[in-house]
Amino acid sequence: MWFFRYNREIYYTQKNMENTQTQSVPKAEIPSSVDPQKILLTWQAQVQPHFDRSKQWYQVAGGCVLAVAAYGIITKSWSLTIVTLLCGAMYYLIRDHVPAVKTITLMEGGVKLEEKFVSWENLAGFWFLQTPDYTELHFVPKTAKQSEFHIQTGTQDISGLRMLIGNHIPELADKKENLLDAFTRIAKL
Repeated sequence: MWFFRYNREIYYTQKNMENTQTQSVPKAEIPSSVDPQKILLTWQAQVQPHFDRSKQWYQVAGGCVLAVAAYGIITKSWSLTIVTLLCGAMYYLIRDHVPAVKTITLMEGGVKLEEKFVSWENLAGFWFLQTPDYTELHFVPKTAKQSEFHIQTGTQDISGLRMLIGNHIPELADKKENLLDAFTRIAKL
């Protein structure tokens, strides 16, 4: 599923870049009192949390992989067995991967995550996911074509972020993480 979302994001990013190169923005759209390039706040943080997994976690995960592989053998579903064993082996090989640290910049004109800029007008709102270990800031786009993006807040003050971003877009207080994301977070995947 992530593969299709990733490719869709690349497609629409390239498409938007082509549209912005061929179209000129009229100066009347940007009020003279607002400098869209003015930086309000910037920080660096990981996009995803880095989990320290115990030996017991690896034992339980290995047991689940072997159980699913055994089920595949019993039911003669060889593709299930092969895919399960390959996924388990790949996860073990990339276990030391540390998520990249990215820079997020809040500007008068919008939000910039590394090189991807999204204007406030293209965002429906924002919400926070608070866990005991970290807090994530999620931005929700107005169109379904674009995917939601998020970053950890690091050492930033949550109430200050809430006020700063709330001046531009509404907070979606009723928004919660979806079931798959919650499972991934709880299982430390």
